[in-house]
Amino acid sequence: MILLLGLACAPEPTEEDSQPTAPAEASLSVRDEHLAVEVGTPATLAAIASEGTVRWTFGDGAAAEGSEVVHQWAEPGNYTAIAELSAADGRRLTAAVRMEVHLPAAAVAPSVSGLLGVDPEGRVWVVTPEADVVAVLAPDADPVYLPCGDGPRSVSFLGGDAVVSHADGTIGRWSRADLTPLPGWDAGRGSEPWGAAVRGTELLVALGGTGEVLRIPAEGEPEHIPVGPDPRAVAVAPDGTVFVSRFRSAPYGGEVYRLGADPVYLPEHPGPDSDTVTGGVPTLLETLAISPDGGTLYLPVLQANVHRGLLSTGDPLTFETTTRAALGVVAVDAAAEDWADRKVFDNQDRTYAVAPSPTGNYLAVAHPGTGTVQLLDAYSLDLVGSLPGAGAGLRGLVWTADALYTYAWLDRTVSAWQPGEPGAIPTLLWSASTVPAEPLDAEVLAGKRLFHDSGDPRLAKDGYIACASCHPDGTDDGLTWDFTSRGEGIRNTASLEGRAGTGMGWLHWSANFDEVQDFENDIRNAFGGTGLLDDADWAETSDTLGPAKAGRSEELDALAAYVTSLDTTPPSPWAAEVTPERAALYVEAGCAECHPAPLYTDSSLDALRLHDIGTLGKHSGKRMGERLEGLDTPTLLGVWATPPYLHDGSAEDLEAAIGAHVHLDLDPATVAELAAYTRGL
Repeated sequence: MILLLGLACAPEPTEEDSQPTAPAEASLSVRDEHLAVEVGTPATLAAIASEGTVRWTFGDGAAAEGSEVVHQWAEPGNYTAIAELSAADGRRLTAAVRMEVHLPAAAVAPSVSGLLGVDPEGRVWVVTPEADVVAVLAPDADPVYLPCGDGPRSVSFLGGDAVVSHADGTIGRWSRADLTPLPGWDAGRGSEPWGAAVRGTELLVALGGTGEVLRIPAEGEPEHIPVGPDPRAVAVAPDGTVFVSRFRSAPYGGEVYRLGADPVYLPEHPGPDSDTVTGGVPTLLETLAISPDGGTLYLPVLQANVHRGLLSTGDPLTFETTTRAALGVVAVDAAAEDWADRKVFDNQDRTYAVAPSPTGNYLAVAHPGTGTVQLLDAYSLDLVGSLPGAGAGLRGLVWTADALYTYAWLDRTVSAWQPGEPGAIPTLLWSASTVPAEPLDAEVLAGKRLFHDSGDPRLAKDGYIACASCHPDGTDDGLTWDFTSRGEGIRNTASLEGRAGTGMGWLHWSANFDEVQDFENDIRNAFGGTGLLDDADWAETSDTLGPAKAGRSEELDALAAYVTSLDTTPPSPWAAEVTPERAALYVEAGCAECHPAPLYTDSSLDALRLHDIGTLGKHSGKRMGERLEGLDTPTLLGVWATPPYLHDGSAEDLEAAIGAHVHLDLDPATVAELAAYTRGL
């Protein structure tokens, strides 16, 4: 019945139906557009073609024919396999497969310190130093904020626990299972715990204050291992090698300490300077990363061009030749980095963190000054994508199989991104706040963001320099610069910590600023920014000792508010050296005449007091375009943490700095006693 009904309803043929059918247009596609395969492992690539023979090229010089082919790559890298079809109509059709040919992951994953980490349960743990909390974040759960010690700095995972180091010298511990606090450790006053990483069942913590690594075994007493000045980040390679970064470099180059072996040397980049590449010393090595296979160590740095200058080389420092972001790359078993292998970035002031992709074939690089994440091919270091506007104070990166996590510290936000294909802008998956409430005054927070910002054209030209480039977190970079082109001379960077803005008097060695707002002059001149003042106010106040800039710009006043908030110095691990006997000797020797307690400086905005202790010379430059008669007295509070010393950085230690006071005529034993006293302040 149904068949008959169907026949009865069949339409009559039409003229259009009798026309010949046009041949189908040739087509070509691939079954998989992206494949990841270990190096040396055969991979099957399939093409879907409407006609003819498909010819393949694999990006490594090899070729084959067939709709389905098998190929293996001898070297790791990011390749593009191209399928090509020559159609009968004369057209050439192509389709591509993106190949991530990667090294096998190490049996034991590398362990690295950082401000955030992702635990085995997929939760993000992140520290917020100003709020004294550890946030535990996940996309499908409410944030949990765990109160912790003062100034949390690094988070890592030891067995079933989460471990956090703190500026107050303690190392806290929580159970990951129920987020309850567990007994932790105390590294001691002034020890300055920073990065912490795990090797097997033991924890390794960098103690920036004492120049040690604290090894905390699963059983037994902790061990203090001396490494050298300024240890900061810790990374453990799969073979057990422990790397510890030296945060602030020496003038000759950077270092990465290795426990039980010689340091890895990071040489100065020789240049030449241009608008895209400048030379300099790699410094501010805050974090480390190791490739998933365990073979490569990544070193995110700021490159400081300290050996360029009008007096030193005849070439003035400019906005684009002073500092520049860079990324060092070195084999984990190498004795030194080759500067020629270093990636130098254009239009970026600093590289803070780097995270390899799960295969190790790509790198995410964080530039905090501009709030930009750049994505690189890990083998060529070519730029393959970017994520601009990732947030203020971009400091944390972790890349897992699920997402790329970013931590915008000054926006108080952790975000999870799907990176996608090279060249594509990552897609935001979720984000969460790292604090239950903002811990800073609104004006201070706004100023802190400005202080760390190089991307705002009002502050700097082309993203090269932020206040934090030379004063990381308000401290000092430990370097000496040739500022002759600024009308100054050879100048050792001074820390802003404890000074409370102008709370200790004039600013700079030559006392050429009488208010924090005078940094507008550096912003407009040295940084190349357009400024935070309007042009009329700038014309009236450009003389740093003339009419006040305060009250003329909300942003400039906010910047001053942040600098003024820096009213404490880190506690000294040698505080016990400050004895009554040494205090009496300090006064008897005449030190208190220029460095009187409690501020240990005679500098004051009430009266100009400049001193020449015998260190001034032709290299010392001028003051306000006139002869430099003397120097402003620096405070001795926190001086233990700020080598080198003197205005020209010529004293490597406190003994040399005290001995340079030729008018005191001190014997070596007295110098040693005075150095012990000041080291404890």
